[in-house]
Amino acid sequence: MTKEKYKKIIYVILIIIWMLTVFMFSNQNGDKSQSTSKMVTKIIVQIFTQNQNLTEEQTTKLVEDADYVVRKLAHFSIYALGGLLIYSYINTFNLKNNKKIIISIIIGVLYATFDEFHQYFVDDRSAQILDVGIDSLGILTGTTLLHIIKDKKSL
Repeated sequence: MTKEKYKKIIYVILIIIWMLTVFMFSNQNGDKSQSTSKMVTKIIVQIFTQNQNLTEEQTTKLVEDADYVVRKLAHFSIYALGGLLIYSYINTFNLKNNKKIIISIIIGVLYATFDEFHQYFVDDRSAQILDVGIDSLGILTGTTLLHIIKDKKSL
C-alpha cells in the first residue's frame, strides 16, 4: 500500500472519530449537555480568575454569564477541527485548490446541518440555525487556515 493510501485511511478514521464525538455531544439530553457545559465553563473561569479572590457568588455569576460564549466557542472550535480534518483528507486527491476548499466546506456544512437536525430529536434540545452558522464558520476557518499553511509551504 502506498503512503497516499495510508494517509487517506488515517484521515478517514480521524474524520469518523470527529463525527462520532460531535454526534455523542449532540446526543446528550439538555440537562447533561448543560451540566457538561457548566463544568467546562467553571474550569475556564477558575483558570482566568485564580488570583482575583472572587466570592462564590461572583464566581457563579461569572460562570452563568460566560456559559453561552463558551458553548458557542465550543461549536466553532470543534468544527474548525473538522474543517482541518476534512480538508486534509480532500487534499490527498488530485484536485484544483478551489475544488478542494469548496468540497471540504460543503461536507462540513452538510454535517453541521445534519448534527443540528439530529439535536431536534434529543430530549430538551433543539435545532438552532445560529449553531449551523457558527459550525459553518468553524469549518470555513479550519479549511482556510490549513489551505493557507499548505500553500505557504509549497512556495
